[in-house]
Amino acid sequence: KAKKLKGEESTAVAVIGDGALTGGMVYEALNNAGNDKGNFIVVLNDNEMSISKNVGSLAKSLTKMRNKPRYHRLKFALSDFLGRIPLGNKIYNLLFRLKEALKNAVYRKNIFTAMGFNYLGPVDGHDVEAMESLFTIAKKYSRPSVVHVITTKGKGYEYAEQSPKNYHGVSPFDIKVGANSSSKTFSDVAGETLIELAEKDDRVLAITAAMTSGTGLNSFAEKYPERLFDVGIAEEHALTFTSGLTAGGMKPYFLV
Repeated sequence: KAKKLKGEESTAVAVIGDGALTGGMVYEALNNAGNDKGNFIVVLNDNEMSISKNVGSLAKSLTKMRNKPRYHRLKFALSDFLGRIPLGNKIYNLLFRLKEALKNAVYRKNIFTAMGFNYLGPVDGHDVEAMESLFTIAKKYSRPSVVHVITTKGKGYEYAEQSPKNYHGVSPFDIKVGANSSSKTFSDVAGETLIELAEKDDRVLAITAAMTSGTGLNSFAEKYPERLFDVGIAEEHALTFTSGLTAGGMKPYFLV
């Protein structure tokens, strides 16, 4: 928006992770930006969850076709040609509505297109040429775009690829043998203490924002699964949820 107000023609890019989709702010931002025009690309780095998987052979074919540059080049060429002839814009709008109806029937809308974005992807985030191609296409659209990128967490480092959660946050370690800490951490002690408290009081609960292992709650989850609440990466909601449980007479502990 700042670029537009200053008359700049360059494109603004926002990069978000799949985990962000469990937090409300991303939808507020998408809702705000979806009504705008062009020069804005959202890169969705998806390294764990799948979003509204399409089913059926036709849907798969459409996905492959929509990722090919020649599909988009043909689309832009047709728009340019029809714009130069009488009634061309009306013909293009009719074709567009027919295409959208067919696409929604077999390919199905996703949340991004429903909020006004042009959706491109999914694409292999480790394929530089494929990424460059989609970014070039996204910049040509007159509405904001979402480029859905599939990546592998820890890509290029065997230990991290095999156990990505263990490398979310680590202390210094020997890269030749990987991270291997046997010492007890603050999180371990916190989790053990919470179990002791829970044994004495059934009102004791644990809340985490997609960090069960990182906050030392694995043992608590095994012993009291009905008293552990993982709300996803939504710390704002977790805090509000904690407050609500407290107001309801419970004794929740929110660990981050």
